[in-house]
Amino acid sequence: MLKRIKIVTSLLLVLALFGLLQLTSGGLFFNSLKNDKENFTVLQTIRQQQSALNATWVELLQTRNTLNRAGIRWMMDQSNIGSGATVAELMQGRPIR
Repeated sequence: MLKRIKIVTSLLLVLALFGLLQLTSGGLFFNSLKNDKENFTVLQTIRQQQSALNATWVELLQTRNTLNRAGIRWMMDQSNIGSGATVAELMQGRPIR
């Protein structure tokens, strides 16, 4: 009888140990899930900022091209070798002839 009690007690201890391990792994899982949610939020904010930055970069490049065309046109008009292109054609990005 005493031998049987020791076996039952040891089985209960093993069961309690596995239960404790299960609770620990569940706690670690929820902690990593919380961290992943925070990381996802940060990455979403960074993606929105990157999208705005890219749009600004495109606008700056278009402005630079327009200013370059206007400067070339002004220099050609000063030299009396203007192409005769209209302002609308310059704004549409047609090449200067």
